[in-house]
Amino acid sequence: MPELDPVTGLLPPGRYAASLDELYETLVVSTGSATRQEIWEEWAIHRTMLEALVGEVTRMWVGGSFVSSKEDPSDVDVTYLLRAQVYDRLDREDLADLSDLTLRAWCVEQRMRVDAHVIRLPEEMPVTQMLPSLFTQGTSESFRDIGLYDELWQRTRSTSANSVPNGLRRGYVEVLS
Repeated sequence: MPELDPVTGLLPPGRYAASLDELYETLVVSTGSATRQEIWEEWAIHRTMLEALVGEVTRMWVGGSFVSSKEDPSDVDVTYLLRAQVYDRLDREDLADLSDLTLRAWCVEQRMRVDAHVIRLPEEMPVTQMLPSLFTQGTSESFRDIGLYDELWQRTRSTSANSVPNGLRRGYVEVLS
């Protein structure tokens, strides 16, 4: 994971790999922020709940103000990416529970500052078969969602006169499970 830009406090645009331990050391321990520590602990509970429900998470994308130099971010933004086989075996009750875990209001009620999303990854296929004309509807939706969230995590939004300008690109972190 590269250093945060000293001017903007953001990662350079792109997706950067890090382990959970590296993320914790860089974004929590080294900052000394009690808020970041609390959010990390809340996210650990959230991850445990989600993993208990689905069985495995292939990788996670972590972004937003938690992946910045902001001393006290309001939450952690995370997208959990699930293998197609894992997602497809979830029954109606599991999907309802998964929906709760990704509802911001539900997380707030549970006192977890986690803004979560879930993406079903496309089925495994050789690169030579990665042609839209060969995709199932589920595969097409998976690739669409991957592109959507990749774009979302690289965008910034301005919330005050002192924040980063709209349109500025930023990076995010991918954690492999």
